[in-house]
Amino acid sequence: MRKYKGITFAEGINMSFADFKEQYSDLEIFKNIPEENRESELKKAYKIATYGNIKTSAKPSQENRNE
Repeated sequence: MRKYKGITFAEGINMSFADFKEQYSDLEIFKNIPEENRESELKKAYKIATYGNIKTSAKPSQENRNE
């Protein structure tokens, strides 16, 4: 499931960032973000909406731990 700060995105969203920004920037979650940070947060949400949630911390595999 593709989620960002309480927003659940449908699978298969395929739009440009400009279209995404136009459609979602009026949501309360983004309006509450300070102007200087809003663009970067919209980009994070766009990546999640189009590519899915990406885990930021990877655990080392068993193979790497034994080396």
